[in-house]
Amino acid sequence: MHLDVYTLFIFELFILILLTAVMLFAWIGGRRDPTLGLTALMLAFSTAGTLLSSMRSGVSEIIPVVFSNMMILLCYGMMWAALRMFTGRRVLLPVVFSGPVIWLLFCLYPAFYHSLEQRIFLTSLLTAAYTLLTTLELWHARRQLHVTYWPALPLSFFHACFYLARPFFDNGLPYAEMVGGHSSGFFAILIFEAILYAICLSFIILAMVYERGQLGYKQASLSDPLTGVGNRRAFLERGNELIRKRKNNTFPVQLILFDLDNFKRLNDQYGHAGGDSALVFFCNVVNSSLEQKDIFARIGGEEFACLTTRPREQAIRMAENIRSQLAQNSQHNIPMTVSVGMAFSEPDQDSISHLLIQADHALYRAKSAGKNRIELS
Repeated sequence: MHLDVYTLFIFELFILILLTAVMLFAWIGGRRDPTLGLTALMLAFSTAGTLLSSMRSGVSEIIPVVFSNMMILLCYGMMWAALRMFTGRRVLLPVVFSGPVIWLLFCLYPAFYHSLEQRIFLTSLLTAAYTLLTTLELWHARRQLHVTYWPALPLSFFHACFYLARPFFDNGLPYAEMVGGHSSGFFAILIFEAILYAICLSFIILAMVYERGQLGYKQASLSDPLTGVGNRRAFLERGNELIRKRKNNTFPVQLILFDLDNFKRLNDQYGHAGGDSALVFFCNVVNSSLEQKDIFARIGGEEFACLTTRPREQAIRMAENIRSQLAQNSQHNIPMTVSVGMAFSEPDQDSISHLLIQADHALYRAKSAGKNRIELS
């Protein structure tokens, strides 16, 4: 099948302009995610670099040879920077600009500048290096990313391998001869692959940013904005999931219900800022005693719940440790105590609601018996 280079080139420009507009509007209309903004800028530079590469008159090729390739290499550096920014790591500007600078320095040597084969080899090597860096960036952050990132890995790896193989297949025909229609050669395949890579990578980035935004909204809906711990909805969702898992296992499930004593009086005496500070301080005390599998949340104004899979005696010791720590280390001389009600799982337990009712009854007894104490269901 014959691939017309000129047609592919026009199509590539059209696609790059379209992708730039899509990414720009996604950045403006969304949450101004810097990854989208940098990707839009990268696509705009890529469009300009691709257009400049066609300005070959046969007399002076400084712009299409030197500057267009510098811009395209800068685009790959920006692509690496965008994904590095997405993973939460600091962008290293020397790495971003090292490719274009290396290319410019080599072009200062006439032997290199007038050798098409050497230019193809260096641009292919630098392009592959940037693309492999992008692939490694995603691979390095794979455990921290909670989005669907894996399609970008084979795509970028294939793109890097494609450019590593380019010097062995590119016959080095001058650009003007190929545009004139004498031969499609490897250059046509190069343009076609570049189009597919730009389209796929742009939409993968859009999907990852969108998915991360959705996860952020979901996380916000499941957390208490003041203390940062889970809210009632999160506690019920995770708690019921833990109860369901327990059906096929024998591990215990213990529910600890906390209620700060005399919180209204504390709020009236020290103001809402003092009350908020007390709530945050209490959460810090509890978090210092939790294990990774424990579920802790604020389920009411000054009421908190903890679901743990520790054995009964260990759960009681943890609750007592939290109670005593709070009584001995009140924040800013604000006297703080907490009443605790505990409920323990039963073999036929199939809902967290029953545990909450039991723990609430125990908590009521703790309040009635003088507060600052633990009662068991």
